[in-house]
Amino acid sequence: MAGNGSIVVLCKGLSESNDRQEAYVKTLESAGYTCECLPTLRFEFVNISELQTCLSIPDKYTGLILTSARTVEAIAMAVKDNTNILHHWKQMPAYCVGPATESVARTQLDLQRCIGSQSGNSRELAERIVLDVNADSKPLLYPCSEIARETVARVLNDRGMVVEKITVYRTLESESLKRDLLEILKKSPSIFVFFSPSTVEHVATQLKRNSYNIKDVKAVAIGPVTRDALISLDFNVHATADKPEPAALMRVIVTADKYTEK
Repeated sequence: MAGNGSIVVLCKGLSESNDRQEAYVKTLESAGYTCECLPTLRFEFVNISELQTCLSIPDKYTGLILTSARTVEAIAMAVKDNTNILHHWKQMPAYCVGPATESVARTQLDLQRCIGSQSGNSRELAERIVLDVNADSKPLLYPCSEIARETVARVLNDRGMVVEKITVYRTLESESLKRDLLEILKKSPSIFVFFSPSTVEHVATQLKRNSYNIKDVKAVAIGPVTRDALISLDFNVHATADKPEPAALMRVIVTADKYTEK
C-alpha cells in the first residue's frame, strides 16, 4: 500500500469541522498513511454587528463572496438572533471557494445559490465571478479574515467590479501548538500538510524555537498561495494540491512519494 504507515500531520484550525477533518483522515488512511491532526490556529470573530448591518440591506448587493468556513460561521453569528435577515440572501449568488465552504454555507445558512465550489483558490473563484457579474453591478459583500490577501478584490476591481470587504475574524496561533507539535515530532512524522499561509507561519515559528531544521520537514501545500508561503520560509515543498479536497491531497502525496522513491 502506498503510505506504508507513514505519518501525515494535518495542520489545521481548531474550529475545523470534525466531518471535514475526518474526510481527510479516512482518505489518507485508505492509501496506507497514518494521520495526526495538529490544531495550529484559533479564530477570534470581530465586527459582527457591522456584518449584521450589511446583511440587513441585501438590496445593496449583488451577492456574497465566501472564501472560508470561518466567514460562514461569522454570518451565522451575525444572524443568530434574527434568521429572517437571510431570507433574501438565500436566493442570491454566494461564490464559494471549495466544496467544504459550499457545504457549510448550505447547511448553516441554507444558501441555495452557491456557485464556484470547484474553484480551488481565491484567484480561480475571482475568475469564475468575472464570468457571472457585470462591471456595473451592485457591490459584492466579502466578509473575510484580517489577513486576507487582496487577490479577489484586485482581480474584480481590475474588471470594474466593486467589492465591499469587511473583516470578520482574526487568525491566531493555537495556545497549545508548542506542546502539541513537540508531541507529534516525537513520533517522527513523514509529511506535514499545510492548509494556509497562517499554518505555515505558526508551525515554522515553533520549529525554529525548538531548533528544528525546517529543511527536514517534508511539506505539502494546499494551493499555490500556501506553497509560496512555504518556499518563502525555506521549507522543501514535497507536493502541492490544487484544491482543498481530500482526494486531491491524497493524489499529490501518493504521486510525490512514488517519485521520490525512484
